[in-house]
Amino acid sequence: MKVRFGTGIVACSFAAAVLSSTSNVRAADLGGDCCADLEERIAELEATTARKGNRKVSLTVAGQVNRAILLWDDGVEDNAYVVGNKNDQSNFSFTGEAGITKGWKAGYELTVRLLDNLSDAVSQDDDNGDQGFFVWQSHWWVESEKLGKFSMGLASRVSDTAPETDLSEAGVAGYAGVQDIGGGFALRLRDGSLAPIGWGDVYNHFNGDTANIVRYDTPEIAGFVASASWGEDDVWDVGLRYAGEGGGFKLEGAIAYTELTDGTDEVIGNTLGLDQSTLVGSVSLLHEVTGLNLTFAAGWREWNQAATDVDGATRTPEDTSFIYTKLGWIAKLNPLGPTAFYGEYGWFKDFVSVTDDPTVLNAFNVTGTATRIAGNEAEVWGAGVVQHIESAEMQIYLGYRHHTADFELVDAAGNRVASEGVEDFDTVISGAKIAF
Repeated sequence: MKVRFGTGIVACSFAAAVLSSTSNVRAADLGGDCCADLEERIAELEATTARKGNRKVSLTVAGQVNRAILLWDDGVEDNAYVVGNKNDQSNFSFTGEAGITKGWKAGYELTVRLLDNLSDAVSQDDDNGDQGFFVWQSHWWVESEKLGKFSMGLASRVSDTAPETDLSEAGVAGYAGVQDIGGGFALRLRDGSLAPIGWGDVYNHFNGDTANIVRYDTPEIAGFVASASWGEDDVWDVGLRYAGEGGGFKLEGAIAYTELTDGTDEVIGNTLGLDQSTLVGSVSLLHEVTGLNLTFAAGWREWNQAATDVDGATRTPEDTSFIYTKLGWIAKLNPLGPTAFYGEYGWFKDFVSVTDDPTVLNAFNVTGTATRIAGNEAEVWGAGVVQHIESAEMQIYLGYRHHTADFELVDAAGNRVASEGVEDFDTVISGAKIAF
């Protein structure tokens, strides 16, 4: 539910209604003490009520709280933590807009997210994760009905949410960003030790997130919107989105291309700080009568720069790729709201193929003859259910996932060498999200 704050007229009307219901106020007494009391009560209300700074720009306050229990089993140890669900984390936002002239308007968005023991930050050795707040978006925009929208500030890159198109109504429990549930846990090796890398290092869905950028979006044309963004030093994105329906079906899709040459490791999936090109997209189809839906996402990343590998040689990492798919059913089983069931599968290839950290190689080098990691493969499958409670803007959810990983090690001659096996990893997340 979004709450809009109006002018003092609302407060005045409320105060007057309160006064009219009290027994010591007489209808005939309209002077002196009555007006003074009314003004005093209005002042009290205004002092305790969030108000707009002016009457020209609207203010909308919205947000959500999303907390859950995360159960995990890494093959040796198991436990349960209370976490914030990173799939759709707790946040609050301030947004608004104002008309400039006919066909033109301007606005702003400020969104703050909570670091409340997030499900991608906890691990075997840390049940607290990060705590605090961080600014997710802080930007202004100007929009023309005919010319499109221009934004500047901390805003979503064009590739943000490009791999996340999803009509299953179950994203709070499971979506393409599989690293958001349990990604901080270390891989448990078959010898019982913990590897120096986590599950979030062997899979990722190439989402663009937010950055300090300038961005342009065209007006919608036949359901399509084209966009471009540039910022940081240097990251630029171009993309295309579509949303439409007909014949009893609803279809949404997005695709984005990114060039990153900022030379840092601040961008997710770029731990070596290498230049890269990424193509990512997703599509989701919903049959509105039956509630059956299908979601597909995929991404490919080419590394455009070499790095020093653990054996001292200079190599360009293998191209990195992933595929994610989800099959769902939105059913009407009770008066509370829709019930969304889903099953999911993800495949992730070569997220680790060049590393400058010898401890990573040594963890998997069971024979002692390997000189480097040539690549890796990870798979995830899961299932879950989300119950929507429409009268309370609430979602109650349960999701299960099973994770596997395998590493390819080679010797100096390029021959494959046996690798220390990785224990399977299982997670169950159950909780609720309530929006306001």
